Amino acid sequence: MLFHSVSFVLFFAVVLAVQGRLRHRAQNLFLLAASLFFYGSWNAQLLWLIVGSATLDYVASLAIERSTRRKTAKRWMLASVTANLTLLGIFKYAGFFVESFVALLHTFGVDASGPALHIILPVGISFYTFQSMSYTIDVYRGDQRACRSYTDFLLYVSFFPQLVAGPIERASRLLPQIENPREPLKRGDVVEGIHLILVGIVQKVFLADALAVHVDRVFSDPTRFDSLTLLLGLWAFAVQIYCDFSGYSKMARGIARLIGFRLVRNFAEPYFSASITEFWRRWHISLSAWLRDYLYIPLGGNRRGPGRTYLNLMLTMLLGGLWHGASWNFVIWGGLHGLFLAVHRALGRKEPGGGPARRAASVFLTFQLTCLAWIFFRAQDLSQATDFLHGLFAFTARWSDASLEIAIYLVLCFALDVLLRRRARGHLLFLFSRNWALETALISLLLLLSLLVGENHVVPFVYFQF
Repeated sequence: MLFHSVSFVLFFAVVLAVQGRLRHRAQNLFLLAASLFFYGSWNAQLLWLIVGSATLDYVASLAIERSTRRKTAKRWMLASVTANLTLLGIFKYAGFFVESFVALLHTFGVDASGPALHIILPVGISFYTFQSMSYTIDVYRGDQRACRSYTDFLLYVSFFPQLVAGPIERASRLLPQIENPREPLKRGDVVEGIHLILVGIVQKVFLADALAVHVDRVFSDPTRFDSLTLLLGLWAFAVQIYCDFSGYSKMARGIARLIGFRLVRNFAEPYFSASITEFWRRWHISLSAWLRDYLYIPLGGNRRGPGRTYLNLMLTMLLGGLWHGASWNFVIWGGLHGLFLAVHRALGRKEPGGGPARRAASVFLTFQLTCLAWIFFRAQDLSQATDFLHGLFAFTARWSDASLEIAIYLVLCFALDVLLRRRARGHLLFLFSRNWALETALISLLLLLSLLVGENHVVPFVYFQF
C-alpha cells in the first residue's frame, strides 16, 4: 500500500478510528496488528522474515543484559549481527555475489555459469534490519536497556509509518514512545501531522512523479540527447529523488504524528550544503548517523591518523553504497562520495568564507559533485552510466522540446520548494497567507503542468527497492 493510494487512505482511516478509542496496551497491540497487516499487504509470505529477525534480536538483547561475563554478551551480540547480515546477504546480495564471482572467473579464462537465483527482495529489509540490529548493539554497549515486552519490541521493528523506507529510528528514541502512554493529541499535533502529509504528497505526486517521466526518457538512452539535455535530466533526477524520498519521509512523520508518535527528521535541505561533509549531515540523516555510529567510529574514525581516516571514510561509503543495492553502480556511487569526503577532510574541512557569493559557489560545486555521483546511482548498469558521462562531457548544446520541458519544470519545482520551506512553520495549508494569490496561481500552474506535461501517475517510492 502506497501512502498516496486509496487502499492506504482506507487502512489509515480505520487505524485512526480504532486506536484513538483504546487504552495504551490495547493501542500497542492494535498498532502491531496493523503494522503486520501493512507489511503483509506487500507479501504475506515474508512476514516470517521480519518477525523472525525481531524475535532473534529480542532474545539476544535479553541474554546480553543478563550475561555476567562480557565474552558471553559479546557472543550474543555477534550472533544477532551475523544472523541479520546473513539474512540481508541472502535476500539482497546472493545474486550479485554469484554474478560477480562468475564474471571474475571469466576474466581468468574460466568458463563458468552461476545458478539461476530467483529470490524475492523483501520490501524495506535494509531499513528494518539496520534498525533492529542497532538496538542489539546498543544493548551490548550499555546505551540501551533491553525491552521486556516482546510485543512492544516487535512494534518498534515493524511500526508501519517508517517500516518500508525509514527513517531508521534508534531504540532510545522510538521505544519510549511505545512503552509509555501517549498524551492525547492537541490541535497543534494534528495541524503538524496534516501539514507534513500534504507537503509530502505535493513533493511526491506533483514533483517527483512528474519529473520521473523526463528522467526515465533521458536515462533510457543517453546517446540520443545532447549535453544540455543530459545535464538538465541529471538535475531533474537530483530533484526527483530528493522530492520522492523527502516526500515519503514527511508523509511518514505526519502519519506517525496523527497517532501520537514523533519520528526523526530525515532531510534538512541537503542541496543547500556547501560541502559533501555538510551534505551527508543533511541527506538521509538517519542512515548517515547509523553509518557513522555503527561503522565509521568502530573502524577507528579519525583517531588513527590521516591515512586510516581516509580509508575508514572510503570503506564506510563503499558499504553505504552497497547497502542501497546489489550493483557495482551503487558501489561506485558510494566510492565517489568516500573520495569527496576524504578530499574535503584532507583540505581541512574548512567552511567557505568570503561572504554569500563564496558560499553560493561552494553550494553550486557541491551540488554538481553530488549530481555526478547520481549518474551511477540512477543508471541501470555501468554501460549506461558510461554513455551518459560521454554524452554529458561532449559539450554539445541545443534547445529541444525535451530540454525546454525539463527546464520549465525545474524552475517551478525550485519556486515551489522556496514556498514550502517558507511556509514550513506556518499555516495548515500554505495557500492561506498574505501572498495567497501568487501561491495559488503558482500551484495551479504546477498542477496543470503535471497533467499536461508530466503525465503524472502513481509511481512507487524510489527507496522501496532498498
